[in-house]
Amino acid sequence: MKPNVKWGITGLVLGLAVAIMLPTFAQESSPNPGTETSERTVSTSGVAIVRSAPDEALVTLGVYTDAPSAEEAMQANADRMEDVIRALLDAGLDQDDLATSTISLYPRWNDTGSEVVGFTAENQITATVTNLDRVGAIIDGGVQAGANLAGGITFRVSNDNQAADRALTEAVADAKRKAELLAATGDDELGVVLSITESGSSYPPPVFYGEAGVAVDMATPILPPTLETQVSVNVVWSLV
Repeated sequence: MKPNVKWGITGLVLGLAVAIMLPTFAQESSPNPGTETSERTVSTSGVAIVRSAPDEALVTLGVYTDAPSAEEAMQANADRMEDVIRALLDAGLDQDDLATSTISLYPRWNDTGSEVVGFTAENQITATVTNLDRVGAIIDGGVQAGANLAGGITFRVSNDNQAADRALTEAVADAKRKAELLAATGDDELGVVLSITESGSSYPPPVFYGEAGVAVDMATPILPPTLETQVSVNVVWSLV
């Protein structure tokens, strides 16, 4: 009989312990709607590409000259570059359209690299051409006047910020369209924008036309490309 009494007391103690603990457990696990701090959000990305026709071209032409001395190389280069600049001005460009981009002078060594045998001077200028139909003729005129270096052509839009702004607006609209679709699947609506991040824009590389060598009786054919401005954004909205 004593063992039975012990088990009865033990069962009574366990029962009281469970009875005491159960209400506490239920109270701790019950969520309180007023204390919920996590905010529901949706994040989407948007991409837009705006294509524009260029209205400006940056043409780089230059002169290199060899001479026994550094002074002679620089003087010969300056004389020849003056002829090139005069030819570009005669072709209709203004002085403000021309800018020096590179001037350099370096020695030339013999085959063994033990002795200086002369010097080479280089001078390059960049011309801003707003009449794209004249690009080929301007290049030819510079070459005929003495230019023997060609650095390439870069086409651009004079007001490139306008294309970038339009691409940015379209990219955000694309992200919002995706976010609205996702929110609708959960019977939610978009709230306020919590964050927006943007990646860089991209443009086509310059068009290189190699070392100067142009036929005198015809203009160098130039075909301006279509420029692309690409913008990507990532937007986070709250859900309501």
